[in-house]
Amino acid sequence: MVTLDWLFASGPELSNLIGKFIYLLYQWIGNFGWTVVVFTILLKILVSPLDLWQKRIARKNSRAMKRMEAPLAKLREAYKDNPQALQRKQMELYKANGYSTFGPCLPSLLTMVIFFVVFSGFNAAVKYENQMIVYDLTTSYEELVIDTGLIDNKVDNLFLEENKTALSIIEGYGIDVQQYKGKTEFTDEEVDNLIDTIMLEAYNAHSVTETGVEKWEWLWVENVFMGDSWADVVPTLETYVGTGLGKLNSTLPDANFRIRAKYNSNVYNALLGPAQKAYNKTKTFDIKNWNGYLILPLLSIALSILSTKLMKGTTPQTQSYDANGKAIDTEKQMRMMNWFMPIMIGIFSLFYSAAFTIYMFFNSLITVLINLTYNLITKKKDAMENGKVAKR
Repeated sequence: MVTLDWLFASGPELSNLIGKFIYLLYQWIGNFGWTVVVFTILLKILVSPLDLWQKRIARKNSRAMKRMEAPLAKLREAYKDNPQALQRKQMELYKANGYSTFGPCLPSLLTMVIFFVVFSGFNAAVKYENQMIVYDLTTSYEELVIDTGLIDNKVDNLFLEENKTALSIIEGYGIDVQQYKGKTEFTDEEVDNLIDTIMLEAYNAHSVTETGVEKWEWLWVENVFMGDSWADVVPTLETYVGTGLGKLNSTLPDANFRIRAKYNSNVYNALLGPAQKAYNKTKTFDIKNWNGYLILPLLSIALSILSTKLMKGTTPQTQSYDANGKAIDTEKQMRMMNWFMPIMIGIFSLFYSAAFTIYMFFNSLITVLINLTYNLITKKKDAMENGKVAKR
């Protein structure tokens, strides 16, 4: 069910506009991974007119550059000893032929702007959802552990009339508590195990929608809010509150309740410790408990490289000069720029959420399909036009 309670939440807040839109889609779809796929398609449709406009500029420039090959060669020969004059004459020739010197830069600039705007939105939505998990588990801990008396080893209190709602929730998790009925003394280990079981099942219950749809799993990825890599399925405290690569920079609720001794008053581990123990890897190469298998990062990098190569064929090269008249190695600059996005995508894919990697993968996939289709159409169109010229 879609609600707008999160817009007015007294706990975590989601203020990023892109993040709000993503989260609204998420509430409607139910699974965050497929939400990302739908968001990517919608965004691509939205920016496609601008994308096609850029391709038209690139094609126009390419045709203009072919017309200017001979005049440019003459200019370079005539002004080979005067770079400043050559640059000026080139700009005049570009203007006369309708060549846009800024046009080839637009695709890269737009891609980077959209990349960081969307990244900010995903970060906000991912941070908000992880905070909501902790805040909801805090409520569960208060109602099912503190209020029922389990924190004080009073398991028999579960069967009191005032705790019947809590008992119903616990039994709804599939936990057999009837075995404790009538027993008045419990060991710390028994109570700790019962509390851990309750909190694990509370976590599991939060991971599905009311209709039973898995909210965080996506194909082979266990938790889309963590990386498709060797990352832990359940964020550790360091990941949850930390800043920097792969960290969530999230806040903990202002919980003043007492924690069982085994967690040393660590609220986060009391809430999510059972889930960490159940789902996280025990060592680096505990591959079966990795959050993913590096599939999305590798595919995203490969598609980004392919997309860059397809774009390269439609972007003509020009010669530029610095203030001292020295020729600038534009080809070297373009090679560096062509590798910049794949490298950046690789870093973000490995250390940030799989959700954002899903976006990068499908964005690159759609871009590649669009470029292949556009290149095919323009090649046929150019062949037809060249055939008409040859007949004249």
